[in-house]
Amino acid sequence: MSSDLHVPRLRTSDAGFTLVELLIYISLMVVVLLIVGGMLINSLQVERTVRSSTQATNAGQLVSLSIGQGVRNSSSVWHSASGVVPEVLIVRTVGVRAPANWFCQAWSYEAGKIRTKTSTALIPTDASSIMTWTLLGDGMQQVSGSPVFVKSGRSVTLNLDVSTGTGKPVRISTVSTSRQPVPATGVEVSTPCF
Repeated sequence: MSSDLHVPRLRTSDAGFTLVELLIYISLMVVVLLIVGGMLINSLQVERTVRSSTQATNAGQLVSLSIGQGVRNSSSVWHSASGVVPEVLIVRTVGVRAPANWFCQAWSYEAGKIRTKTSTALIPTDASSIMTWTLLGDGMQQVSGSPVFVKSGRSVTLNLDVSTGTGKPVRISTVSTSRQPVPATGVEVSTPCF
């Protein structure tokens, strides 16, 4: 064998990373991971805020749709006296299918909850009966202490704030007016609802 075969040796500077280089790389990776982690946390917070606002909007729209449809199809509207708790709105309304079937529909507001009840007869409005009504929405609040339902003739204004849990509440404010004609006698039919 020939001895002129020469194997190059690695210099110590080419053997790998120095401790200082490793510390710099690790520091840069930590900075990059912190930036990416911060962006991920922010996006999760935005997603949570958007989801809670959407849920609050949907709950408010459900209440608004229920009351709006009932009032628009009503022959008469009744609202509890100012300051009475729970606040109650009752309408004598007609179904959307033919033949026309009239029924009583009621909504109540108390302690952030909107409840509803439908019946073909008089709907009891005492507090214990109202607790058995169907829960339509929770996390609802009066706007500036004013009533949730404001009756004016054959129109009802709905004003409420729906809690999003963390941020600014979603405000629902709408007016619904009865489209049913007033009888020729001028007396609205409210029997048997109130």
